[in-house]
Amino acid sequence: MQGSIVRRTEQFIENRRRIERTFRMSTPQVHCLCALLLGLDDRDADLSSIRRGRKILRKNTGMFSAFRGLGMAPAAIKLGEREDGELRLNFAKDNLRKLKAAGFAATDYLCPAAFLMAKQHERADAVAAEAYAHYLEMRHAHRILTGGEDVMFAVLFAMYDADRTENANRADAAMDLLSVRFLRNNATQMANFAIALSDQPADALAQKTEQLYDAVRTAGEKNREMLDLPLLAFLASLDVPTEETGARIHELSAYLREQKGFSAVRVGRSQRLFYATALAAIDALHAAPLSPEEYAKKRDLLQTVMLSGILLFVAASMSASGI
Repeated sequence: MQGSIVRRTEQFIENRRRIERTFRMSTPQVHCLCALLLGLDDRDADLSSIRRGRKILRKNTGMFSAFRGLGMAPAAIKLGEREDGELRLNFAKDNLRKLKAAGFAATDYLCPAAFLMAKQHERADAVAAEAYAHYLEMRHAHRILTGGEDVMFAVLFAMYDADRTENANRADAAMDLLSVRFLRNNATQMANFAIALSDQPADALAQKTEQLYDAVRTAGEKNREMLDLPLLAFLASLDVPTEETGARIHELSAYLREQKGFSAVRVGRSQRLFYATALAAIDALHAAPLSPEEYAKKRDLLQTVMLSGILLFVAASMSASGI
């Protein structure tokens, strides 16, 4: 490895180690998620700020609050970074009420969506209502696939004023193409949402996504699961070089495998590949020639893909183990 990706990878590894020390009861996947979220903004994990964020949560939420669920650690990370952390939490709590009033059921995914909305709190009522309209479109198209994890994408679409009909058409076009190879599942649906929020033709992005998938496997990753598919769709929207990106992701995965905390016992092959692909996506985002407005939109999309993917995996694992 060379260039900025080396620094980002070492930052990710060190951030994961520091976060594990603070949130010992969280899963390894949540530790890695927090490290990725910090890396997205090129931040080092500061233990004092993380503890400050956790203190804000504990002071302003009850023992059984939804904000103490799966998203507690990522929320504490974000709150601790800000001088106005307590105000930001109040915005998120208010947004949560508005999302429920709009029609969303209470799930572990609603809190991250409420935090995502905080940057547009002044129009939270309109965003919540429009997000639920997008969510109904998703359920109409794919009732079995659409679940609580999709609320974050619905909120994202509403925040960036995506046209519902056009958005649904782009997602359906991507699904028709990607499902031939990858079937109709949660990973494919998330990839479709990533494509829907991009400006390029949906069919071209779906084709590029499949090419990136093949490039990663050709480079040496024999993993058959598709957790990385939504991140590959995001990379496709940045028009990254196919073979070079596939080789980089494989190299990152191989490097992580040798590091403490990333063994098959701790995170597994599929999760490690997800982290490697996320690191490549973060690096590509920072290198892309985007306007400030385009960057903000892409950043929020990547954050949503990472949050949705990892929290869905954690929730499924907990359900399978009977927790």
